[in-house]
Amino acid sequence: MTAPPDTQADLHWLLTSPSLLAPAALPPGVLDGDAAVGQDWWRQLSADLPAALASNHPFRLGRHAEALMRTAFERLPGHRLIASQLPVRDHGISLGEYDFLLAQAAGMPALHIELAVKFYIALPVGERMVYVGPGLRDGLDLKLARLFDHQLKLSNSPAGRAALPVGLVVQPMSWLRGRMLYRDDLHPPWEGLAPDHLRGWWRCFGEAVPQTRADSRWRSLPKPHWLAAAQGGEHALPLAAWLDQAARHFAESNWPLMVAEYAPPEAGGQELARGMLLHADWPDQAMLKTLMARIDALALDRLAEPQTMLGP
Repeated sequence: MTAPPDTQADLHWLLTSPSLLAPAALPPGVLDGDAAVGQDWWRQLSADLPAALASNHPFRLGRHAEALMRTAFERLPGHRLIASQLPVRDHGISLGEYDFLLAQAAGMPALHIELAVKFYIALPVGERMVYVGPGLRDGLDLKLARLFDHQLKLSNSPAGRAALPVGLVVQPMSWLRGRMLYRDDLHPPWEGLAPDHLRGWWRCFGEAVPQTRADSRWRSLPKPHWLAAAQGGEHALPLAAWLDQAARHFAESNWPLMVAEYAPPEAGGQELARGMLLHADWPDQAMLKTLMARIDALALDRLAEPQTMLGP
């Protein structure tokens, strides 16, 4: 049975870990919910938080993050949570939802915060680098298009304005957290990523994995433990033993493994590195071709469309 996540540690990670994007990559009028903002909020919150925070069952990573941030916003001094997951509909058709509407001091616009937690693989495709989900159904380009062109623009639409409390002025804010996984250092990251964004490695099963120290311990992380770093504990194994465990996994499943490497117990047991191990035949070329067609079509559409300002 998978142990429950450390909810306080996960909230701290959601608030204080680096943004995935550099501020310059955000559309005009969108604020960056960066680590500096989150650290300030964490300082105000930490003394008032219960030992265990509400999460969600059955576990879904996105809903877990939303539940933790909702708890934080409900308790944040000087702010008031107006709504979370507020639906927007037009004649009964769903157009999305406002993740969070957070009132600030009097005279300031409410923050419309869109939260996303993403783990993407940096995959060289021809002469370029694309950031894709391990299931090849999602990519950074597609996520940012949805975030920038729809989610953060909800208040610009008649239906989006109608969903808001009367007279409420909102300021869009992007809260994007996660980790990018790289195969090597030969391809520089996309310039729109924050210089300090969280990184890890990726390999396919059967390839040598990068090892920080020869006596390190290894553990495959279930999804409830993907966010905050933790001690390796009794589940962390020497590399050879963990590779045997991974072999048994891939004999039965193509599901990727999120992996953490730890210092040995006598050296503190802290997490040293994070990576993802994929099945030996990844990526599936047919699925990759379909995903790339969507990404290329999006790039053509964005070139043809005028850009609009966001914000109050």
